[in-house]
Amino acid sequence: MSGEAILDPGVRSVTDEEVRFFFENGWVKLERLISRDYAAQLLKGAKRLFGDDGNAPNDEPELPEGYRWFRTHVGLGDSDPHYRALATSQTLGRNFACLFGRESSIRKMRDSLLLKHPVGGGMAEPTRYHQDTLQNFFSEANTLNIWMALDEVRREQGALRFYSRSHKLGNLGNLLNPEIWESWASYLEEHCTLTDPIHLQPGDVTVHSHFTIHGTGANSSPHPRWSWGALYLPGDARYTGAQSPFTDGLGLEPFGSLDHPAFPIIYSPGGRHAE
Repeated sequence: MSGEAILDPGVRSVTDEEVRFFFENGWVKLERLISRDYAAQLLKGAKRLFGDDGNAPNDEPELPEGYRWFRTHVGLGDSDPHYRALATSQTLGRNFACLFGRESSIRKMRDSLLLKHPVGGGMAEPTRYHQDTLQNFFSEANTLNIWMALDEVRREQGALRFYSRSHKLGNLGNLLNPEIWESWASYLEEHCTLTDPIHLQPGDVTVHSHFTIHGTGANSSPHPRWSWGALYLPGDARYTGAQSPFTDGLGLEPFGSLDHPAFPIIYSPGGRHAE
């Protein structure tokens, strides 16, 4: 069977142990969430966009120095059938409901291809430690971020690191501001644990809360780092009215539903999900 024939990502269910680890630490590694073969198909789609070396031209914004963490392409879960099958998987949605801690419906917000260039490339800088709070002001609910390796991600390629238990501290402000970061640094060192860079095989993922502090080193290897990420939240979360590139211009009402074709329900205890 050719790789292109596989359209079922075969997402596995999370275990009770993985859920307990997530609740305690604010992040979790899920090994072999999908098969290596399916991850290889996703990698082919990524390379069609960015080229084998990650340098093919693509329509994306120019980022200022200090924020050139990775190249990105938004919306493969809408345009590519293999990414769409993964991004809207019912089992994936059920896994997120378990990690949220309640049997809610799950809504997909946005997904992105994320490529960190090899050493010397334009997008190889370290990803500075931060929370994902700023991008989530549009929603009154917690969000979960999934980060999947499309190819092997070695420690020296800019693999993710997390401050375990930092999700329990809430919103710490703009940690990209050096003064704010320094004001928290000693507390984080004393009360949280910074993980080693997390080595991932194709199809392995990490999931983290938007409050969990995370970042990476530079990609110091000669190989691109290929990954895919997506944002999910409970289906009953309301729109706050805050400005956001996710929601601006869509006609949503403050403190109303986030129901919109761009944000499908992928899992519901009653069985409603994206077609």
